[in-house]
This record gives sequence, C-alpha cells and structure tokens, in this order.
Amino acid sequence: MNIWIMRHGEASFSASSDSERTLTPFGIEMAKKQGQWLGNRLNQAKIQLDKILVSPYLRTQQTLEAVKLGLQAVGFSQSFTNLVETWEEITPDGNQSLVVDYLDFLRDEGAKNVLLISHLPLVFDLVCALTHDQSQVHFYPAVMAELCWQGKIARLTHTEIPRN
Repeated sequence: MNIWIMRHGEASFSASSDSERTLTPFGIEMAKKQGQWLGNRLNQAKIQLDKILVSPYLRTQQTLEAVKLGLQAVGFSQSFTNLVETWEEITPDGNQSLVVDYLDFLRDEGAKNVLLISHLPLVFDLVCALTHDQSQVHFYPAVMAELCWQGKIARLTHTEIPRN
C-alpha cells in the first residue's frame, strides 16, 4: 500500500477554537502545489487513490480542497465522490495505533493508495509507527511523506516539501 501522509497547510492563529483555524493564503497555495506534485506522481505511475482520510478541522478540510485543485490542475481526473472520509480519529490528539489498525483494515480490503491529511503530532507519530521508528519526517506545514507499506514495516520513499 502507498500512503501519503500530509500535514495541513499554514494556518492562522486567530480563531475561537483550534478546530476553527483557517488556512492563510500562503497555506492554500502550499497545499495546491502539493496537490500538483501528488497529481504528477499519480499520473506518472498511472494509479488512482482508493481513499482520502481527512481530519474534520477546518484547516485540514481547506487543505483537502486546495490539494484537489492542484490535482485537477495537472490533469488528475479521478472523481472524489465516495473517496473522502472525514474522520475524528485523525485530529491532533488522534490515536496512532487506531489509525494504523484502520490503514491495515483498508489494505486488507484491497486499498492500494491512501492519502491522509492531518495534524502534528499525529502525522509524525504515524510515520514513526508505520516505519517502526526507522524514519522521521520534519512536518512543516503542507509537508507530505510518501510511504510504501508492504508487510509489517513501511518504508519512507519520499518527503515532499512545498516550494515557494
């Protein structure tokens, strides 16, 4: 299974709660560029996404919308209908073991390509858990880690850092 784990784009701090923080204009642009990178990667390998898991927080939902725009901008034409699952367990304090178990379930059900958009510290913890602490990623806003998960241990194959 290929898994792309992405932290949301740059977010503002002015909101009445953490879940209501919005992306900055720069954060939207970063997420769109990451969508373009991912779209080129998917197009080149001729693969489709099987599932997109996204936190219910506003900044991750906005990140997903910007990623979709980036995907579409490079000609990635897959429909997103029935692909996106908003999941409460991938908020900042999500349980990494539960997420790994769900990814394992998706893999058992035949999923081969999953995009997950979430927050620190969960994105960092997931990479460490999936690679059995063999890899770590500095998850600045909009950073995306690409993992190949065959068997019990995932291998970090690429880290994409958004460019200005």
